Amino acid sequence: MIFKKIVLIVLLLTSCSFALSLDDKIGQMIILGFNGNNVESKGFKKILKDVEKGRISGVILFSKNIKSKDDLIKMNEKLLSSSDVVPFIAIDNEGGFIQRHNFYKNLTAQQVAAKNDEQIKKEYSKMADVLSELKFNLNFAPCVDLALNKNSIIVKKQRSYGKNPKEVSDVARIFIQEHNKKNIITSVKHFPGHGSAKGDTHKGFVNSTDVFKKSELVPYQELKDLDEMNMVMVSHIYNKNIDKDYPASLSKKTVNDLLINEIGFKGVVISDDYDMGAIRKNYSLRDIVVRAINSGVDIMLFSNNIGRNNKTVSSDIHKIIKEEIKKGNISEEDIDKSYEKIMALKAHL
Repeated sequence: MIFKKIVLIVLLLTSCSFALSLDDKIGQMIILGFNGNNVESKGFKKILKDVEKGRISGVILFSKNIKSKDDLIKMNEKLLSSSDVVPFIAIDNEGGFIQRHNFYKNLTAQQVAAKNDEQIKKEYSKMADVLSELKFNLNFAPCVDLALNKNSIIVKKQRSYGKNPKEVSDVARIFIQEHNKKNIITSVKHFPGHGSAKGDTHKGFVNSTDVFKKSELVPYQELKDLDEMNMVMVSHIYNKNIDKDYPASLSKKTVNDLLINEIGFKGVVISDDYDMGAIRKNYSLRDIVVRAINSGVDIMLFSNNIGRNNKTVSSDIHKIIKEEIKKGNISEEDIDKSYEKIMALKAHL
């Protein structure tokens, strides 16, 4: 089994250099949301074509996409069988308030943290079982933000395992391991930490400059060696002590310098949703794409939950990247590096 995985990874990486076009490689750097809740929906048919043609790496589904278990499974199965490269089928499923399906209700992070290790394993094993049945292979969780500010959206929604970074890391490790047993990739979030800041980046700009604690980085240091089947999601938090010019998800100082070089994370870096207010109210799509890639982000996430014409978003991103490569504002070498990391991760699916 190990030999087969090694061979697959070698073949995938070899194809990067000799077989694939630039569009193929760019496509693996994009995850999109879509409208539609069954295989006959116009929005689903459009996103299916994007996956079939390699224009995107995968999809994220929200409550709006989940009409019934049968329809959901049919959509996900159709997506999974539509391409030679396995697409990411992603969902936000932390449990509690952050859960997009209602087929099984998981506990909040705060509730889970009060359990013993065996109870935690049981809870997250069940979560992974349900996601596997529904044909998801990527869960945008666990949330490792520390409960440092009672006014934080993280604390208010019971999304934190607690204040102690070591205890948070221990619970998150169980979450990751139980998902990985079912071949479900996880995404530790929201780097570099959202638990000290008041405000909600879904709605607008959030500044953690005066409240951020170095302890918020500890879970990423503790969990970095679990990166073989996992991602780190970078938030849109602004902290001028890290980068005085850009929020985390567009910041080379945050992603490349802090997460990758200083902490030593070697896996895939994904952005939080770039359609969130903190970003879309302040940056154009072109600015987002250029800054994201130059910062070290490997996968750009767009939920398509805003008014933009989502019929063209994938082609718009492809066009922007190719134009900016010609201008010298994006390095094709960075595209290759991201592609290689993404395909090595997908080899586990």
